[in-house]
Amino acid sequence: MHAITIAFTSLTPETPQYVFGDRVAVTDTCEPQCWVTGRVVGLRIDEVYQPGWWYTVQLDLPNGFAEEYVQIDLVPEGKIPVLQAQYFSIRSPGSASRKSIS
Repeated sequence: MHAITIAFTSLTPETPQYVFGDRVAVTDTCEPQCWVTGRVVGLRIDEVYQPGWWYTVQLDLPNGFAEEYVQIDLVPEGKIPVLQAQYFSIRSPGSASRKSIS
């Protein structure tokens, strides 16, 4: 099998954070335990609408469809437990982050 190398030319100096096959979670407005996961199956650069890398993610859902997301909407799948713990520690009733109003 032959290796194919693809070069991107762009004004964006950063390399993509994720590559083909990486497992990611799509952060959403819902709680972390509800985030959907998937595998990166495509990359593209957008320099007009929202500059930066866009990732096509094959979602782990029964219908297995793919969606495009920007880098800030994704986190590595392995970080989900840490982010869930942070989320719930901030929202727990006895959390130090809560302030009383008098």
